[in-house]
Amino acid sequence: MSFAEHIAPILRAALEVLREADRPLRPDEVREAVTERVSVTPEHQAPDAHGQPRWWAQLGFRTGEAASLGWMSKRNGWSITPAGVQALESFPGVELYRELGRQYRARRMPVQGRAYAGSGPDHAPPAFEQFQRNLEYARQLVHGGRSLERLKVGAFDVSDLYRAAWTQAVAALDHWVTREIIDRAVALALQPGVARPPRFSRLSIPVELFERVHHHDEPLGEAFRAHVEQVFAHMTFQNPEKIKEGFGHVSTVNLWVRVAEILTGQDPAMPITADGVRGTLREIAWRRNNIAHTADHDPDRPGQKAAIGASEAEETISWLESIAVAIQQALGDPLPVTDYDAAPVDAGSLGAAPPMTGEQRTPPSRGWDRWDEDSLLHAIERYCLKDVAGTLLAVYRHAERHPSFRGYHFGEAEYLSVTTRFDLGTDEAAVWSIYTGVSNSVLSINFEWMRNRGASPERLARLADALSVLPGWAQVPGQLLAANYARRPSLAPAALARPGAPEIVTAALDDLLAVNPRFRILPPQPPTWYRNPKSTAARGGCSQHGTPPCHDEIVASVVLSNARSDDNRWAVCRRGLEQIKAGFPSSR
Repeated sequence: MSFAEHIAPILRAALEVLREADRPLRPDEVREAVTERVSVTPEHQAPDAHGQPRWWAQLGFRTGEAASLGWMSKRNGWSITPAGVQALESFPGVELYRELGRQYRARRMPVQGRAYAGSGPDHAPPAFEQFQRNLEYARQLVHGGRSLERLKVGAFDVSDLYRAAWTQAVAALDHWVTREIIDRAVALALQPGVARPPRFSRLSIPVELFERVHHHDEPLGEAFRAHVEQVFAHMTFQNPEKIKEGFGHVSTVNLWVRVAEILTGQDPAMPITADGVRGTLREIAWRRNNIAHTADHDPDRPGQKAAIGASEAEETISWLESIAVAIQQALGDPLPVTDYDAAPVDAGSLGAAPPMTGEQRTPPSRGWDRWDEDSLLHAIERYCLKDVAGTLLAVYRHAERHPSFRGYHFGEAEYLSVTTRFDLGTDEAAVWSIYTGVSNSVLSINFEWMRNRGASPERLARLADALSVLPGWAQVPGQLLAANYARRPSLAPAALARPGAPEIVTAALDDLLAVNPRFRILPPQPPTWYRNPKSTAARGGCSQHGTPPCHDEIVASVVLSNARSDDNRWAVCRRGLEQIKAGFPSSR
């Protein structure tokens, strides 16, 4: 019997217990319920190298993976999510365990980007698994303290075990953050096609490292990893400001805002704000420092230690685990190079590639897009049925009128394509793509890419539900949920030709992109005021009229305040200002 066949029934039983429960359960409640449903073999009841029953240690790792995928939550107890319920229903028997492993592996680092991929004795386990093990050590200290309290041991202060557990849990988070930053940094270095955060691009690289890679053929992954390990070796990541600063090297996500949204979504009855997350982390870090540097001195009782109990220590361990899971989800998957040119497999055949038009008949010089707007409009007009063309053009033109629009990417491959990026509030994402051939054209909705950039499952579910009225999409919301939104389903011509399709699609996109923005309208500002000195606004053009830029007189500068405060700064002409006011009546 394979290992998967031993552990799979235990994982399924745990998720079924959570599905049937009417409240979040404590881990010991799950453990007791699972042992009543599943007969665990003596081999898996035996303790592992760390003294834990093998099956329970494995369930801890697997439920951690399930939490990072959004199948369950460990905040304020263990509970299952709609995605977890869907997974239970979609993957029978041992397939549930295998699907968990498949999705989790697919969302982690490419093997060549990590030095921790091996499983032998000389390799450290993956960062998150090591984090869970370290937390389990802390929980064992709490368990030992409880046992000694029941025995009324008086030879030493049993509460010191809870202090040790507290310190261990904070150290576990610190160590995990360091390794996660390093893993993600190496993945970025190995994939030059991936957009990099500005702070990553400003990392200094010694000439000696460049020479080892360029002249002596040392693998970039190994050389760069050794360097960033030195860079981050002496940093600590216990304070929330330092944690955000560290992850700022590998992500542009507004970390604590997104983490708070995720934690609130896991337990809406106990909402939490970004400052609430930061405040709790500061308190935990302060207590750890007080334990480490003053033996937990109580400032209000000279000569006495601050009180601490098993429940307080256990809650802190669980909180830090929830924070790490939420950070993983907020950062999104370590991203592979996004191939905007490749249509999804389920889009089907597009037929022959359309010929180039006009100036694009001559192959462009290096660095230029192969296709352009003229090619797109010509192909849609020539090869698409009238109703299909109407929907595609409506969606295309809707994009640049939307305040969240960030740009088009015209494809460079054989088939004509255009992908559109929008600001989702906490990060930018490629929301949709049009792929056109002689016999078929599709509109792909890039759920996977949006999920990777921090779009919440609830937000993506609304989009899928709104589009499910179109032909061929009735089953798509359930399929997306089962796949944890790791798909890019396409609207085929039958859906695009449906009466009312343009309005359905653009309304669904408007709902997706709504982030409750507020505007401040200011007098025209100098070029240095704008975020990007090379932007249309900084060069004196209106930011609201796309390409080519509008050169009407600039009458105002506008700041968009949303999930990323003051992130977007625009110059607008009178027409652009009226468009903003019409779209956002609350502008001021």
